[in-house]
Amino acid sequence: MKFLAIFCFLFIFYLPVQKKSANAQQQGIDSEEGDAEMFFNRTYSQHQSALEAKIFRGYNTKLRPVKNMSLPTIVDVHWHIIHVSINAKEQTMTVHGHIYMKWFDEFLVWDPKDFNGIHYARVKKWQVWQPKIKVANSASGLGSVFDFSTSAHVIIQMQEKDRAKVEMYPTFSIKVGCAFDFTDFPNDENKCSMNLFSTVAMSEVQIQNLYSIPPTLSFGWEEQKMKRIISDFKIQNVSSESIYYSTGNVTTQPPVTGIELANTWSMLKVTVSFIRHSPLFVAAVATPCLITALINILTFFVPSIPFSVYILMTNVFIQMIFLQDMVNKLPLTIHAMPSSLKLYCFVMMFNSISLCLHFLFIFLINSKFAVPESFQSVFIVKDYLPDTWKDAEAIKDDEKQKKWTEWLKVARPLIGAVLALVYFVQIIVFLVL
Repeated sequence: MKFLAIFCFLFIFYLPVQKKSANAQQQGIDSEEGDAEMFFNRTYSQHQSALEAKIFRGYNTKLRPVKNMSLPTIVDVHWHIIHVSINAKEQTMTVHGHIYMKWFDEFLVWDPKDFNGIHYARVKKWQVWQPKIKVANSASGLGSVFDFSTSAHVIIQMQEKDRAKVEMYPTFSIKVGCAFDFTDFPNDENKCSMNLFSTVAMSEVQIQNLYSIPPTLSFGWEEQKMKRIISDFKIQNVSSESIYYSTGNVTTQPPVTGIELANTWSMLKVTVSFIRHSPLFVAAVATPCLITALINILTFFVPSIPFSVYILMTNVFIQMIFLQDMVNKLPLTIHAMPSSLKLYCFVMMFNSISLCLHFLFIFLINSKFAVPESFQSVFIVKDYLPDTWKDAEAIKDDEKQKKWTEWLKVARPLIGAVLALVYFVQIIVFLVL
C-alpha cells in the first residue's frame, strides 16, 4: 500500500516538473550568450535591418572605402547596351542600357555568423561610396547629371574577412556628338565613341574594363536577340578600350610612377561601328538612274525629233522626282558629294544636254543654213545604219548632203552611240572607285 502511494505521488507531482524542464532546454538553438530563442525566431528582414544598422554605423559616403589611402580604388566596368539611336542630321548618337560597376569596400564588413549566415545586403545607391564618373563628349555637357540613373540599387557581398564586394547596376542614356562622313553613301561606314572617365586622378580611383570583356549587345528578346539593324543603320561592332588623359593628351599607355598617377585620369572609350542599311537603294535610286540613262540614249534613235523632245522633257521631270527622294535621304552635313549622287547628277546633266541638242536640231532643220563641209564627213557611215534610217534612193548629189534633215539622220545615231559609251565608262568608274 505504501509502494502504491509513493508511485502515485511521483506520477502526479515530480514527472510533470521534469518534462517542463526538458522542454525548456530543447527550445531555440545553442548559444553561449543565452539568447538562442530570440536569435532563432528573428525574421530575415530583421536580420537585414540589424546588418544595415551595423555596417552603416559611422560610415562616410564621401570617404574612399580603403584603410590605406595611398592605394587606389579599382572600379571594374562592363557595358550592357540595349539600344542605339543614330541621328545623321544632328551628328549625334544616343546609347541606352545598363552599366555594371564593381569595387571593394573595406568598411562595409561583417561576420555572417552574427546575422544568421547572411552574406549579401541590398541597399540604396546613395548609402554607399561610389565613383564619380562623367562622359567627356556628352552632348548634354561635361557636368550633366542626367546620363546615369540616380535610383539604382547596390548589392554588397561579404567575400573576405576584411573587405566586401560592392556591385552597382544603374541605367544610362548617353547622347554624344560624332563626326560622321557620308561621302560613300549608301555604302558609308562610320564610328562613334563615348568616353567615360573618373573625376579624380588615378592615384585615387582607376576605372578599367571588366576582364577585358567587350560590351554586351541585347537589342531584343528570344529570336530578336541577334538584332543589329536599327533604322537606316546596321551595328557591326561595339568595342571598349582603356585610355588615359594627362596634360591635355590622350594615350593608351598607362602611367607608371606615382607622379604620373597623380596627374593622369583613367578613361573607358566605347566605340560603336556601323554601316548604312539601304536594301532598297538599288530599286529606288540605281534602277531609275539606269532606266533614265537608257531612255536618254534611245531618243537619238527615234526618227521623229519632236517626239524625242517630248520624251526627254518627261525624262528630266522623272529624274527630278527621284533626285529629290535621293537628296532627302542624305544629311546636310556631308564632307563631300557622294559618288552615287555624282553619278545621278551626271546622268541628269547629259539628259539636259540631249534636250538642248534636240532643240538645236529643230532650229537647224527650220533654218536656211547649209551643212558645213566639215560636217558632211559623217555620211561615210550611212551604209552601216539600219534600213529604217535610209531613204529609198541613195544620196548621191551634193544638194541633199547639204540638208540638215539628211545629216541628222546619220549624226543622231552616232551621238547616241557615243553617249552610251560615255555612260558605260562612267558607271565602271563609279563601281571601281
